[in-house]
Amino acid sequence: MNFPAIKSQMLDLFTAIMQAADSGELPALKDVTSFLQATEKMAMNATEAWHSEAEDFLHLTRQLHMVVKKQNIQESVLILDALQDAQEFCHRSFKPES
Repeated sequence: MNFPAIKSQMLDLFTAIMQAADSGELPALKDVTSFLQATEKMAMNATEAWHSEAEDFLHLTRQLHMVVKKQNIQESVLILDALQDAQEFCHRSFKPES
């Protein structure tokens, strides 16, 4: 796995998804699908130290995908808030070693 490339892809997609939500729009299904695929790759290759958090994030991403497919903007906003909290926690807790 090319960790930096996957992380960069996830960041770009999450930014696009959040921008749509911040504008009061439902995120594009293609962006959410790509984000889910990248999250699956990340979770499959997570180290033991952060595997549990990666699985939790993947679960939330799957929920987001489901509600976007159902075009439920209210639920998508709630899940995006949870994803943002999970992302911030993970980035604070598991900084890459230099």
